Amino acid sequence: MIFVPKKAVKGQAIADFLSEQHIPWSSKFYEDIPDEGFELNYVSHHQIWQLYFDGVSQRNHKRAVIAGAGAMLIDPYGYVLSRAYSLTKPCSNNVAGYNALIIGLQLVQDMGVKYLEAHSDSKLIVNQIRGEYEVHHNDLMPYHKVATRLSQSFEGFYINYIARLENTHVDALVSLTATLALAPKSTRCITMASR
Repeated sequence: MIFVPKKAVKGQAIADFLSEQHIPWSSKFYEDIPDEGFELNYVSHHQIWQLYFDGVSQRNHKRAVIAGAGAMLIDPYGYVLSRAYSLTKPCSNNVAGYNALIIGLQLVQDMGVKYLEAHSDSKLIVNQIRGEYEVHHNDLMPYHKVATRLSQSFEGFYINYIARLENTHVDALVSLTATLALAPKSTRCITMASR
């Protein structure tokens, strides 16, 4: 008679079960956000979209505060869709960043995307959406509430902090948008030469 501890039997049963499951190499486990624990779902990487977002608030040459928000979407096949917006009211960098996230989330939601990975170089926004940081500033609370509600509308959502060097495309896009933005109540006359 051979004695086999129960733990070894259970472990072998799990190993046997996993070895019998066919999971294509083009797939990966996808991590949902929220509350306490992580829930692993089997999702093909051909279903996951990427969202890179950034916001900027700066002073122009007339010392007026101008702000911009940008989002870059990458579909599962690598196609890129970039959007940048001038914000109509002066705001902080964090408010501009939340605007960028909300614009990006609304855009992919309208496109029917089910699985989304969002990336930003704003540690504050990423950790507030993850629930790791509390939102203390009153001006951020409504944006956080909307962004959280939108992120929960996806079947799978993950948000990740990245270094600024990994977000250069969106950073440049937003900076250009803010630089070209007109201050409130200002106008610019553009004339076109004809032949």
